[in-house]
Amino acid sequence: MNLIPNAELFFLAGGRAKTLVKKSTAELFEGRSVLLVSINGAFTPTDEKMVKDYEKLYLHFKDTTIIGNPNDATHIDDIYFLCMNDAYVMDAWWKKMKIKNCKYLPDGNGALTYRIDNQGGISAGQGVIEMYNKGMAKRSWRYVVLLENGCQMTFLEEEIPDGSDTRNNLDIDPYILTQPEEVLTFLRERQQKSKIEASNKLSENLTLPR
Repeated sequence: MNLIPNAELFFLAGGRAKTLVKKSTAELFEGRSVLLVSINGAFTPTDEKMVKDYEKLYLHFKDTTIIGNPNDATHIDDIYFLCMNDAYVMDAWWKKMKIKNCKYLPDGNGALTYRIDNQGGISAGQGVIEMYNKGMAKRSWRYVVLLENGCQMTFLEEEIPDGSDTRNNLDIDPYILTQPEEVLTFLRERQQKSKIEASNKLSENLTLPR
């Protein structure tokens, strides 16, 4: 497990006269269960589909007891999309898509993205990729991280296609393992495994009557 590095990101605040304010990611994540979703860029077709997919299944992450077995509950407090675009672009994109539940982290300077990449806990130092072939310079690789109180508990990431030995300047844009249905299944299985381990440990500590 790794503690996600802190970064101050620029957000828009106010009414019509928008102003930029800084917010600490450590404060945003503190004491909360958060799904951090890393994407390539605003207004790109695959990422737009991805955000909408998670928005559609938001309540399944928030509290699946409303739609199924209480034992399948994931209890995610928030879903944040980390993107190396500025707050103005992210705000316009969110409004265009009419997203109400999922939130965005505008990382135009790459403050959080590069720190996560340098830390090496996610994507083994390959979290930032080159996308010069699409005119996008350097962007974040697509992955999903479960954070508990700012600590990385587990993560899923896309794999490079067969025949490629690099994540840089790919012609395709993989979006398979990080689909919300895949992540939900992964989180539910992880929770069930934790419950089984806790139950087994409790059983081992019990003293049977003679």
